[in-house]
Amino acid sequence: MLTLGLLALAAVVLSLPVLTALGAHERGLPIGLAALAGILFPITWTVWYLRDEHPYRRLGRRATWAEQR
Repeated sequence: MLTLGLLALAAVVLSLPVLTALGAHERGLPIGLAALAGILFPITWTVWYLRDEHPYRRLGRRATWAEQR
């Protein structure tokens, strides 16, 4: 049972960098930089999310204090 759990963990741990490297190459990075992006996959995912989704961009004008009440 422990062996099966370790194999499942290894499959996840090894697949995330590989899939990230493949995605980085699809986004236009050369193979060397794509491999680096795969190794640093948590940072790569964060950068992709911030670039693609723009979660902190303000929409429209900012409401004044009186309008918020």
